[in-house]
Amino acid sequence: MSEGLIFEQKIDLPYTYTIGAAQRAFLRGLTVGRLIASTGGGERFVPARPFAPDGRRLDGLEEVAPHGRVVAATTAHHRPGQPVFALVLVDGCARPMLHLLDEELEPGTEVEAVFEPGAEPGIRALRCFRRAG
Repeated sequence: MSEGLIFEQKIDLPYTYTIGAAQRAFLRGLTVGRLIASTGGGERFVPARPFAPDGRRLDGLEEVAPHGRVVAATTAHHRPGQPVFALVLVDGCARPMLHLLDEELEPGTEVEAVFEPGAEPGIRALRCFRRAG
């Protein structure tokens, strides 16, 4: 057997991701305190996206109420500040979304969205979800 030649190098592959209309509507909606869902086949999905998990094209956009319930949560003890991540099922939506909680909450806990005043369009314009009430 012959030995292979190994050459170590770093290859940069610059890439710019341009979001589509559904994602743009969702992120801009967050800046004004609105949750925008994609719709199709009688279902809603947050965050808004062009395709459902099963590959169906989602052709509509609709505002949904900024509250729901915790499906599952975990604390990232290895991260600075020990953030709490959760799957939150927004009321009326078909699938939960992953986002931050302001504290660890049990599954089934009702939550509401907390928006960041003056934020630029981006997922962090939705600061977190907190216990409703």
